[in-house]
Amino acid sequence: MDDNRKHRHLRMPCCDAKVSLKRRKSTRFFAHKAVGACTTAPETETHLVLKKLAVEAARATGWTAEAEVRGQTPDGEPWIADVLAEKNGSEVAIEIQWSGQTPDETMRRQERYKASGVRGLWIFRRPGFPITHDLPAVCIGGELNEGLTASIPGPWKQSLPMKDFLTAAFDRRFKFGLQPDQIADLQIWTGTMDCWSCGCETRIIHHVEFTVLGQRGNFGIAELEQYRVLGPLLPHLTAIPGVGAIKRRFSGTMQSRYMSNGCSHCDALIGQHFEYQAERDDAPAITLQVPITPEWKAAMDDYGWDVTWWVDVP
Repeated sequence: MDDNRKHRHLRMPCCDAKVSLKRRKSTRFFAHKAVGACTTAPETETHLVLKKLAVEAARATGWTAEAEVRGQTPDGEPWIADVLAEKNGSEVAIEIQWSGQTPDETMRRQERYKASGVRGLWIFRRPGFPITHDLPAVCIGGELNEGLTASIPGPWKQSLPMKDFLTAAFDRRFKFGLQPDQIADLQIWTGTMDCWSCGCETRIIHHVEFTVLGQRGNFGIAELEQYRVLGPLLPHLTAIPGVGAIKRRFSGTMQSRYMSNGCSHCDALIGQHFEYQAERDDAPAITLQVPITPEWKAAMDDYGWDVTWWVDVP
């Protein structure tokens, strides 16, 4: 070891990088002297188990699958997939990224698969990776002795056993964003407040809450109009006893007209900034179900869900 400190002649067998002697408790071992782009170091037990799970999940859903498959792009750039699966002419590569990797390098490797006609699905050990429509990915959770999990990042924060996730992925149930065939549950929440103009108590639509795949969000009247989803809801909203007319009114404060709640007695505009007063006794008045139309999808995507993956678990 003294000789290596002086001459630095020892090298890692995986990538010929310089080595450093380290100690963990009473165990001494060799490690890379500097963190680099080594991709050929011996795989961990967890890495090997994940590859085995991916191969088994692919085969169980009708794919042919093998580990450590070599290929190349049309211009001759080589690649090695941790697992490569094929079914009816479609190919999917599962990449288990155990070490750190920059977003640029991840996208470069993803584009290499794309150029080869292969879809890439990434399983990262470390969080903080990019996720887009062109880069499907999950994070490894859990422990090997207790069961590994796949965590889907983003507002959904969905987590499920790794085996179930891989099965869903090969069964084409791992999807991007909200789908048009999904149904959202809507709850119309109302509350009462005193009208600023006539002083009478009036009921208003406080917000409309939607639930999709167990996740919630809500919109006010003006937002519903902005996303062009208010029209079909109006007959339901105005049928609620005690609710004033919902229509366009001019706001002197905003110096514009917008769809708003109104007093059920004098029809005065109940401004958006004062709707919070109805929170004291707000409660759901009506529950509806609506399909995810393009307009609803646009509204929900603005919550950040356009870059969220989800798994439809039967």
